[in-house]
Amino acid sequence: MDSSEIRKKIKDLSAVRFKIEMEMIRELSRKNMLKGSVVKKYKACGKGGCKCTKGELHGPFYYLTYKEEGKTKMIFLRQDIWDISLKLNENYRTWRSKRAQISKINREILRLLDIMEKGSTVSLESIYGRKR
Repeated sequence: MDSSEIRKKIKDLSAVRFKIEMEMIRELSRKNMLKGSVVKKYKACGKGGCKCTKGELHGPFYYLTYKEEGKTKMIFLRQDIWDISLKLNENYRTWRSKRAQISKINREILRLLDIMEKGSTVSLESIYGRKR
């Protein structure tokens, strides 16, 4: 890949990255987000003779899970906030997905810049015209 192809690729990647960044700034930053993951669980109550002892678990129950100081936390979500919690968490997941796309583009741009650097780097011998 020659330097003009690399420059074009970097320009194209930068344009895609800019579009994603503007989408995040214009649209996603105006939405509230719920950090973590909303998970649905079914549980056994442990009472003898209950249907859950035969495999018919209670639920669904929703929880918000997130990391804090390296530990996973789990918070029970009341049924009346399930819908809003799921929507706000989806906003967060969309934000994180767009952020990951930007990171991937940045890594590719850096890889291309490394190729350009390697192709443009000369040895000291080439400057002196002989080995030192």
